[in-house]
Amino acid sequence: MARRLVALSCMILGIGIFLYPTVKDRYETHEQQKILSEWQDNLKELEQPDPQIDSEPDAAREQAVNTVPVSDETQPQQPQTEPALKKIPPQYKPEGVLTIDKINLKLPILTGATKAHMLVSVASIAHTGKPGEVGNYAIAGHRNLTYGKNFNRLDEMKVGDLIKVDTGTKQFIYKVDQKLYVKPTDVWVLEGNGKDREITLVTCHPMGHPTHRLIVKGKLVETKDSTL
Repeated sequence: MARRLVALSCMILGIGIFLYPTVKDRYETHEQQKILSEWQDNLKELEQPDPQIDSEPDAAREQAVNTVPVSDETQPQQPQTEPALKKIPPQYKPEGVLTIDKINLKLPILTGATKAHMLVSVASIAHTGKPGEVGNYAIAGHRNLTYGKNFNRLDEMKVGDLIKVDTGTKQFIYKVDQKLYVKPTDVWVLEGNGKDREITLVTCHPMGHPTHRLIVKGKLVETKDSTL
């Protein structure tokens, strides 16, 4: 009986170890899609006009703007109606969305390339540039073994391909002009040249036993309104 229990336990443990990578991968993908969906929904909610304000006649709107209450005691404040926004955990609050059509990639960009953030998605590297600004906006991501996951297909990028960063108000489009393989100590790839609006994507290379870093760099070619 004891032997059967031991054998059964070993079998269950083996199945668990075998399934763990698949379950973990699906959970991370679910978290990415959840963050993207909730952030996009929140942006849409914030864009919706207040139905009460819009339904007021022009005269009433003008009166509401020009009327100043005498005091808090004589003019009690009415509670303001705010959109019910979906709550994204603070540690996962994205600063934008990275889209690369060439490799069918669309991911939330988390702030700060910490270990916890990069387990969920791609993340901006601290003390580098900002989207659309002069400088070098650097984004790091894991090169997972699962096909298409995070920066798994980044090596397919070529000079001339487009990289899009959408912040919810603006979309910045960069064109790839360099693809490099460097040592982990070559941090110069994160520096800006002081005049261009650049983006740099960073991941490990090769997959499995990385000894170098794969770097894809681009320069801003177009800015337009957000599509989120």
